Amino acid sequence: MRPRIGYKKLAAVGVAAVVGVASTIALTSGSASAAPVYGYSGYAFGTDVQTGLANSGPQVISQISCTTDANRKAENDLATANVNEQAIARTVKTDTKAFADERGNGVTSTATAADIKLGSLLSLTGAKTTTTAWVKNGNLHYTGSTTFAGVKIGNVVVPSLLKAKPNTKVAVPGLGYVVLNRVGGVKTESGIYSYAQAVVVHATVKNRYLPVGVDVAVLKTRAEVTKPATAMVMGDAYGTKASVDKLVTSSPTSYQATCQGTEGKTVRVAVAELNIPKVAHVGGVYTTKNGRIGADKSDVNFTSHVAGVKVGNLSIGAIESAASASKTKDGKVSLNSSSSIASIKVGNKVYPVQTGENAELEIPGIAKLTFNQVVRQSRYISVNALVIDVYSLNTKVVVGHSAAGVIG
Repeated sequence: MRPRIGYKKLAAVGVAAVVGVASTIALTSGSASAAPVYGYSGYAFGTDVQTGLANSGPQVISQISCTTDANRKAENDLATANVNEQAIARTVKTDTKAFADERGNGVTSTATAADIKLGSLLSLTGAKTTTTAWVKNGNLHYTGSTTFAGVKIGNVVVPSLLKAKPNTKVAVPGLGYVVLNRVGGVKTESGIYSYAQAVVVHATVKNRYLPVGVDVAVLKTRAEVTKPATAMVMGDAYGTKASVDKLVTSSPTSYQATCQGTEGKTVRVAVAELNIPKVAHVGGVYTTKNGRIGADKSDVNFTSHVAGVKVGNLSIGAIESAASASKTKDGKVSLNSSSSIASIKVGNKVYPVQTGENAELEIPGIAKLTFNQVVRQSRYISVNALVIDVYSLNTKVVVGHSAAGVIG
């Protein structure tokens, strides 16, 4: 099924010095015990483009995707976050840490930057944002906050914003507006997640730094913890991702992940057509996730849908994948995956779509195609519907990724 695209066509803008990418869920196995477990996940990003720049994914990332290990942590530091070839945040440090101590069971995520700057329009120095979510004695809690050492809007110093109230909106002449200290927390039937963002930049007028209509979150954190359950559900999905060797040149599109599930609701994330600069043109992309954790059963399902991909003369039709995982209280684990590709052409020549897992097709001088690339472990399964190795660019494009698993 092809996605219905109601958005305007997006042209992806190159991003310099991307440091870190949202990684695929780590392969995890575990005990067959049905004892209840806590789940921990969270992240801290230097910057995250929320609209408009389709291949500008999160930068300077510290992330724990989903784990039952209360000692898990991730750190990233001394980096510059760039958006639209502009160095927006400098000397960025991020960390995400799980804990199980006198505070309870939870996660803390923190991000700092020496300065956040858009020319003479906006200057924020000594920025720090943090959020914590935790469970103690069955009760759910969260905190979140942002502080600055200095705030300047245009040429005006604004000391009243050093400890801005939550969700403070400030006009920035020549740019649009910013929201400082954006914080919040959401309790679900499964647990709690909290978020904090030092500043969200909204470009609403023409300027030299960001295209009109683009929103950029700078120093973005999230902390998430689940109540005890039969198992944690995990997984992720995205439409496309491109890399040269180990360097990601286009971040995952329509990316989704989970640890708590979705309380049985289907969550859909979509982007319109986009370009991976100098590599490929991608049709509309959308992903879905649906999952639930509980005392009797935990399950999750991810899907990925891409309208089509063009790489030079290589044209590939609609691409889809799906992955699901579940565990019952008696310890029974189920894993499933599927993928499909509508067609493959080079000019007027039609090539057969290979079936079976990890099947390959060589197109001399153009690319190697790997179909239905599957990885399995005892409690985890992932599938890439198609992997394109583009010879002339030394570039790998993953299309239609879905993964699912259970922990505990």
